[in-house]
Amino acid sequence: MLTRPLTILCLIFTTYSLHAQLTKDSLTIFNQVGSYDLTDISLQKNTVIHLDDKALSLFIFLSPECPLCQNYTRTINQLHEQFKDRVAVYGIVSGNAYSSKNVMAFQNKYLTTFNILIDTKLSLTRYLNATVTPQAILLDNKGNLIYTGAIDDWVQGLGKKKVSASKHYVKNAIEQNLQPADVTIKKTKAYGCRINDY
Repeated sequence: MLTRPLTILCLIFTTYSLHAQLTKDSLTIFNQVGSYDLTDISLQKNTVIHLDDKALSLFIFLSPECPLCQNYTRTINQLHEQFKDRVAVYGIVSGNAYSSKNVMAFQNKYLTTFNILIDTKLSLTRYLNATVTPQAILLDNKGNLIYTGAIDDWVQGLGKKKVSASKHYVKNAIEQNLQPADVTIKKTKAYGCRINDY
């Protein structure tokens, strides 16, 4: 019997202990981790993600009540539309603070076109070292870290915003990786609402 490649990320809960950490340039491949208790709100059930389905996977951590997340939904939709053939885009809502109903209301209000998953146990959140919303983490189809940080440079600090973004970190990282070319900026500081540990 044939099995899927070992880069499969199963999003079904197990009791596997998570000890993987981000390294300087890469992330421990997902097959070395267990499974995650994540819910696909559109399907109302746990789901499975295969990193090798597309060239890249983009995880953007969101909070329905975070003003920055609300403001960035249009940008994330644009990224999803522009790169949907090569990049899988997932919104991740961490913890138990928001029910599927809350997240669906956010999705409907801001007309998000990308999948949104709820990380109820914060397993994926901790594994990827996500700390604020919105924070973007871009992986290749082998689980290597391509980029982590802010979506762009619109936010300069807490309460400090430019009129418009001039540096598009996530978009540039995607384009450079797909060319292929060296990604010039691999990490930036993401500003936003802190992800609560519950």
